[in-house]
Order: sequence, then C-alpha cells, then structure tokens
Amino acid sequence: MIDQRRLIQNISFGRFVVYASLAFAVCFYGIPLLWLFMAGTRSEGSLFSDSPFTIGSWDTFIATWLNLTTYNDFQIVTWAFNSLIYSVGGVTISLVACIPAGYVLALSEFPGRRVVLIFTLIAMITPSSAVVLPIFLEMNLIGLNNTYAGLILATAFFPFGVYLAYIYFSSSLPKGVIDSARVDGCSRVQLFTRIALPLARPIVALVAFFSFLANWSNYFLAFVLLSDDKLYNLPVGLTALVSSSGALSNLPSNDVPINKPEVILASILVVLPVLLVFMVAQRFVRTGVLSGAEKG
Repeated sequence: MIDQRRLIQNISFGRFVVYASLAFAVCFYGIPLLWLFMAGTRSEGSLFSDSPFTIGSWDTFIATWLNLTTYNDFQIVTWAFNSLIYSVGGVTISLVACIPAGYVLALSEFPGRRVVLIFTLIAMITPSSAVVLPIFLEMNLIGLNNTYAGLILATAFFPFGVYLAYIYFSSSLPKGVIDSARVDGCSRVQLFTRIALPLARPIVALVAFFSFLANWSNYFLAFVLLSDDKLYNLPVGLTALVSSSGALSNLPSNDVPINKPEVILASILVVLPVLLVFMVAQRFVRTGVLSGAEKG
C-alpha cells in the first residue's frame, strides 16, 4: 500500500514537472511570438496606446507590408531571395557532405578514423566566431569574398551534421541488413545508396533542418564576407535597414520610412520560414532526435 502511494506521488510529481515546464515554455516563447504576429497588424500609435494583444486592421497590415517590401525598389525581396539561395545551397552541400561522412565514420575502419572523429567534435564545439577570420582569409585567397558561392561554401561547413549522422548510423542502422547485403555482393556505394540512405530519412531531415536554421539565421559570417548590399541576406540587410532608420533607437527621424510596425513585420519575415520548415519536417525531426536513444 505504501509503495502504491509512493508510485502515485512520483507520477503526480512527474506530471507536475512536465506541465510546469510546458507552461514556462509557453510563457517564455509562445506569448512573445503571439504578440509579434498580432502586433504586425497594428499601427505605430496603436502599439503604445492599445492593449498589448489588440488585433489591428487588415488595411493597416497591408499598408505596412507594402511600405516595407517596396522600399528602395523591393530591396527586402532581393534579400529574402538571397537568403533562400544561401540556405538551399548550404543545406544541399551539407547533406551531400555530412550524410556520407557520418556513414563512413560509423561503419568503416580506416587509419586515422579516431583522429577524424576527434577533430569533428572539436570543430563542432568551437564557437563560430572563432573561425570567421580563417574563413574570411581562405575565401579572400581563392577570390570568393562577396560572392554567392563564397558564403554558400562557408556555411556548408557543418561538423554537427557529420556527428549527428555518425550517431545515427552507428546506433540505429541494422547491422544484419548490411551484412546480408555484403554477402549478396553489394559494393560499398550500393550499400550506402540502396540500404543505408533509404533508412536514413529521419537523420537527413534532422541535418537539413539544423543546417537550414543555421543558414537562414546566419548573420556574423555573412556580415564579414559580404560587402555589397545587393548580396545581403535577410539578417544582415534588415539589421542595416533598421539601424539606418532609427526605428528602434532614440535618434531623430530621418528620410528612411521604416518605423516600428515595419520592423515587427521584418522580424516575422525572418521567423516565419523557420516555423514553416519545422512544422513540415517535425515528424522526421522528432524521429531523428530520438534516434540513437535506443540501440537498434
């Protein structure tokens, strides 16, 4: 009887911890996002005079959106298109490099394998700001600074994706299936393309999601490598635009017609693609995160 009571108490306490954590997450992350999307429909005067969660009008939203997107000959659309190019290019190269590299590290024995794993871990935990200068000097040496290709190659360096693929293949790939395919005469390339890769959809989606998140929100590296404002991605371009407008500072008004409502819509423009990609890929992302929790 005492054991049953303790079990019930433990279950109740565990549920309380789970619900308390969810409530904290909703308050800390959900409420600001909700305010952000609602504030995007309001005028600047309404942001200060009305309730924080007041919904504005559709006409106000359209006017603010047109003012933001048409400024300086649709400059923000160019930045959004640039971000798409950088993200798609970086994700593609990351997948082509990370998934085979993780597979080889997990299932092959070769001289220096342990050293490669150690350097992968070191590169993974090294702060990104520490490698910006070497990357800048390298791209400058080969003449790729201030180019699409230079930023795509720089952001495609994704050691975290290699380690994720290594963990997945070493723990979740059925070894019996690989051994049977070897007995049937499959080559190394066929083992990867016909056996391992079709079973690796969760980890492919997970690496693609994290790579997209890193590329879409990339600011510091893009700020260092790009000097032409026509090549800016959204984070760099919007930061420059907001700074020049003085919308978030106490500077006197200037000729840049970007105010607080436009800044809010710009923030939504940066956040929304990440939310949409996560919603589309969440099933694979969840499976990929849990892969390796149990031995396959």
